[in-house]
Amino acid sequence: MSSIPSSAMPHAKAKHDEPTTSEKTKTGAASSASDWIDDATDAAKQGLATATDAVKANPKTAIAVGAAVIAGIAAAVAGPALLAKDDKPAPKKPAPKKTAKK
Repeated sequence: MSSIPSSAMPHAKAKHDEPTTSEKTKTGAASSASDWIDDATDAAKQGLATATDAVKANPKTAIAVGAAVIAGIAAAVAGPALLAKDDKPAPKKPAPKKTAKK
């Protein structure tokens, strides 16, 4: 048994703290999809809050990150366009005209 008190690690739960699958109510796929959407929404809100706090704490770093993202997008768009431009064969010059001497 660990000597770390549970107050030091409130996120750690023992297995007996969570209900087993037989104890959980089974209401169907619609409920589980709704739970999944709610969890994803909560995670997105938490991530946005974390990002907002980071921007407020370090505005110059946020500007640099934004510039790097924009440069990466520009490179991703321009790169294939430039490569496609190079794939075209060079135009052939017409053969010089020869004059017939009689």
